[in-house]
Parts: sequence; structure tokens; C-alpha cells
Amino acid sequence: MTIQELEARIKVLEDVEEVRNVMCRYTYLIDTCQWDDVAALFTDNAKAEWNILGSYEGKEAIAAFFKNIVSATIIWGAHQILNPLVTVEGDKAKGTFYLFGPSTVPSPEGERAIWVQGRYDNEFVKEGDKWKFSLLKFVFKFMTPYEEGWVKSGMTG
Repeated sequence: MTIQELEARIKVLEDVEEVRNVMCRYTYLIDTCQWDDVAALFTDNAKAEWNILGSYEGKEAIAAFFKNIVSATIIWGAHQILNPLVTVEGDKAKGTFYLFGPSTVPSPEGERAIWVQGRYDNEFVKEGDKWKFSLLKFVFKFMTPYEEGWVKSGMTG
């Protein structure tokens, strides 16, 4: 194997790790309500889709979604990202990540603990030396009250 081949392989490994870090940063920023910093992880013309929360196009619309909808519907959350599968081809990448997360949401009775589970199927592009979301796609599999669990309560998604 040549030095150039080794360098190319190392570059792919570095890119895979950077894409994973973008996803981890995204979940950290959501869990800590840093909405402006979340928006900075997206390209200007990115698209974000949540099967039960709608689709948003462009960084500004995505930023508004987080500031206006997510901030009003989640009091606390702890994203646990599992089974990351990342592929990189040049300046484009795809990543699949599972989410399992305990959360607290408002309800008419007060704060309520829920379980959330779903899958992210994301696309990334490299802008300059930074990886960003070009597509964030999340499909809820269930969102259910903690005390009922996902077996007793109906699935969402």
C-alpha cells in the first residue's frame, strides 16, 4: 500500500468521525437548548423532516422550528444516539442513527415523563473544512408516557 492510499484511507476515517461528531453535537445542543448553535450545523439550503412534526426547508426555517416548536414542547431531553452507520464519499456523507431518549414534556396535568424512540437518516456535505447537515430526517417509532411504556401505550409514527 502506498503513502497516498494510506492518506486517503485515513482521510475517510477522519471524515466519518467528524460526521459522527456533528450528530453528537446536534443532540447535545438540543438537550441544552442552544438553538442558534443547532442552526449553525445546517447548510443554508438544508432540509429537515420529522414524520409527525413536519418538514422545514432552509436554515432559517429550521432555526425557527427549534426556537418556536421544540423549545415549547420539550422541557428536558437526553438524546441517546445508538448504532451509528456512516458512509463518506468525497464531500458527501450519509448517516443512520437510532435515538432512544427519556424526555419531559408539558401536559395539561403538568410535566410528564415520556420515552422517545426513532431513527435519523441524515445526509451531510462538507462546506470548507466543516461537515454540515444537508438533510436531517427523523422518523418517530414511538413517543409514549414513561409509566405506560411502549407496549401499553399506542405507538406514534
